Amino acid sequence: MTNKKSIKQRRTDKEIIQNRAVKTREKILVSALDLYVKNGYHKTTVDEIAGNANVSTGIAYRYFKNKKDLLLAALSFSFTSIGDIAGVSKQDFAQLKIEDILTAFEKIHTEYSSFHEELEGLRHSDRDVAKLYDDFENTALKSLYENFPDEAKNRPHSWEDLKISIGLMESYCHTYMNKGLSENELLYMKSKTIKIIKEELLYDI
Repeated sequence: MTNKKSIKQRRTDKEIIQNRAVKTREKILVSALDLYVKNGYHKTTVDEIAGNANVSTGIAYRYFKNKKDLLLAALSFSFTSIGDIAGVSKQDFAQLKIEDILTAFEKIHTEYSSFHEELEGLRHSDRDVAKLYDDFENTALKSLYENFPDEAKNRPHSWEDLKISIGLMESYCHTYMNKGLSENELLYMKSKTIKIIKEELLYDI
């Protein structure tokens, strides 16, 4: 008869190993994102990512088959944490906190500007990166839409209005990031973007 205590111990040991593996994988992903932001994806090697994570290169390749596989995993990981990174939530949209959201978007676009531009290039040249982006955007938009007030969702073309609103915020942030306008011009553009989103597109109900 199998000893129940030994079975329980084996399960506990297995859980410890699995948890350790999850933490190691996450540590590598965080290290990758850190170096991508500092040096860019193309200039970052798997060896450097492993060293930055305090693991061997062999361990890194145990979790990720190549450099691109690591990039895709790191992007997926960052997408799931984007709300925490930006300091906003789905509820912020439902509560009309458009100004807070736009300010958070500014932060992301300026702090990660070089990597953001590199990813935009990859998005247009690499099918896998493009698919990852598209899947994330669709999932995120649907999640945001589900948190909208019923009055907003019941308006004609409310789904299209949400996509337009995100596009307006992206357009403003790219202008903000490129510093092509004066401070007063940027302030005007920001206030106008907020007004259009809140009053004319989503919440004019």
